[in-house]
Amino acid sequence: MNPPPAPGFFRHLWLLWGLRLQIGLNRGSGRPSKLLAVATFVASSAPALFFGLVFFGLMRLRPVAMSNVWPYFILNLLCFVTAAVWVTWPLLSAGVDDHSELSRYAAFPISPFRLLISSTVASLFEPRALVFYAPLTGAAVGYASVYRLHAPWMAALNYVLFALLCAAWSRVGLYAVLNVLREKRSAEIIGGGFVLFLVAASFIPPVDTSWLTEVMGEAGVGGLDMSIIVNAARALGRVPSGFFGDSLRQLALGRLRIATMESFGLGFFALVGLVVAYILLLRFHRQAGRAGPAMKESGDNDPFARTSTRFRTLVVREALDLWRNPRARLLISVPFVLAILLKLLSGRALFVYLLGQSADAWLMGGLAVYGAVVISSTFSQNTFAYDGHGFAVFLTAPMELADVLRAKNLVQGTAGLSMALLVGLFYRVYFGHGTWVDFLCAVASVAAVVPVLLAAGNFLSLYFPVKFHASLKRRDKLPLMASMLGIVAASVGCMPFGWALRLAGKSGPTLQTVAMIALFAGLYAVLYRAVLPLALRLLEQRREIVLRAVTRE
Repeated sequence: MNPPPAPGFFRHLWLLWGLRLQIGLNRGSGRPSKLLAVATFVASSAPALFFGLVFFGLMRLRPVAMSNVWPYFILNLLCFVTAAVWVTWPLLSAGVDDHSELSRYAAFPISPFRLLISSTVASLFEPRALVFYAPLTGAAVGYASVYRLHAPWMAALNYVLFALLCAAWSRVGLYAVLNVLREKRSAEIIGGGFVLFLVAASFIPPVDTSWLTEVMGEAGVGGLDMSIIVNAARALGRVPSGFFGDSLRQLALGRLRIATMESFGLGFFALVGLVVAYILLLRFHRQAGRAGPAMKESGDNDPFARTSTRFRTLVVREALDLWRNPRARLLISVPFVLAILLKLLSGRALFVYLLGQSADAWLMGGLAVYGAVVISSTFSQNTFAYDGHGFAVFLTAPMELADVLRAKNLVQGTAGLSMALLVGLFYRVYFGHGTWVDFLCAVASVAAVVPVLLAAGNFLSLYFPVKFHASLKRRDKLPLMASMLGIVAASVGCMPFGWALRLAGKSGPTLQTVAMIALFAGLYAVLYRAVLPLALRLLEQRREIVLRAVTRE
C-alpha cells in the first residue's frame, strides 16, 4: 500500500493557519469558536482600516499633493518606520512565544525550508502585520491617485516585494531572539548585547529634529528649509526599506529602468533575509531536543539554606524561577532598549516641545509603567503556568496553597516595583534630565498599577489557566477574553498616572501630583487586599481544574 502523498505548499499553508488559529483560541472547536475567531481577526485588524484612510487622505491634501517634496518624504519615512517596527517587533513586544511552536512542526511532514516560506507568508496576513503596513498602503494608494504611475503593475510588484522584505527580516529577528533565549548563557548574552548596544549608541549622534519643531512653530511649513526634507527623503530612499517609496516616485517620473533596479534590490535583500532566517531556523531545530536553557550548578551554595520559614522558602523559589526564566530576562531589557532608541531619535526633544516641563515625568513614568506592566501582567495573569507539574507537588505538600499565591504576588509585585526604580535611575543618569519629583511620580504610578494587575491576574489565573512550556517548544495562548480583561486591568491601573499629569499640564508635576497618584495607589492596594481572600477561596475550589490545565500536553 502506497503512503499518502505529502501535502502541497498551499495545503501546508492552510494547516499552519488553522493550527495557529486553534492555538489562539486555546484549542477551541465548533461553530462558536469559529465565529469568535472571525470576530477576533476583524477586531484586531480594524485599526488598519483607520490608519490606511488617514494616510490616504493625507497624501491627497492639497498642500501635500501640490508639493514635489512632501509626498516623497512621507512615503520614504513610512517605509522606514514600517520596516523598523515590523522587524524589531519580536523584541519590542517581548512576544517571542507567538511563533515559538516551531519545533512543534519538527515531526510534521514538512521540510524546514517549506516551513520557513509558509510561516513567512502566513505572517503577512496576521492582524498585527495588517496594522503595520496599513499606513504605508494608504499613503501609496493616495500617491498613485494623485500622480499617474507608468507601469502600475510594477508598483504592485514592489509593494509585494517590500512586504516580503519586512516579513523575511522579521523572521530573522524572531529566530535570533529564540536562539538566544535557548542558550545556556542567555542572561549573559542579553546583558552583553545591551552593553554593546549602549556603547555603540553613545558614538552615534542623535537625529536632528529641529526641522520638525520649525514646522510646528509660528512660521509653519513656509518657514522651513526644504533642503533638510529633501536630504532626509533621499537618505531614506537609499536604504533597502526605502526602495519601494523611491520606486513610486521613479514610476511617476517615467523612469522604469530605475524602478526595475529597485525591484531587484528589494528582491535581493528579501532573499538575503530568508537565507539568514533559514540558517537560524535550522539552528533552532537542532536545539529542539534540549529541554531549554540549562542552569548552572550551584554546588554547595543552597539558596534555601537561610530561609527560616516556609513562606520565605516559597518567596525565594519564586524569585529564582522568575530570574531564570528566559522571557523575563528579555522583558527586563526592553524598557532600557526603548530608552536608548528614544535618545538616538531625539524623542525627548520632541516631548519637551509638546509637553513642556512635564516631558520627563511622562517619559520616565511611561517607561517605568511599561516595564512593570509587561513583567507583572506576563507572569501574574497566568501565575501557575510556569509551575507545570510542580503545581502537583504543591497540592501534595504539607502547605497551604494560599501561601503559594501570596508568595507569587509578592515576587511579581516586587519585580514590577524594582523595574520602576531601575528604569527611573537609568533615565536620570542616561538622559541627564528629570527631577526627584518626576522620579516619585514614576514610582507612585507603578505602585498604582501593580496591585490592579495582581488582583486581576489572580482571577485570570484561576478561570483561564493555560500551560506554559519553558523549553519554548510550544505554547498555549491565553483566550481572547483573558487578554482583553488583562488590558482593561492595565488601563485602570494606568489611569491615575495619566490623569495626574494631564492636570499638571506643561508646567510640570508637583508634590500634589505625586500625592494624587499615591492616593490612588493606596486605594488600589486596599482593593487588592479586599479581593485577595476571595481569590484564595477560589484557588481551593478550582485547584484540580488549574492542575489539569497547567499539566496538559
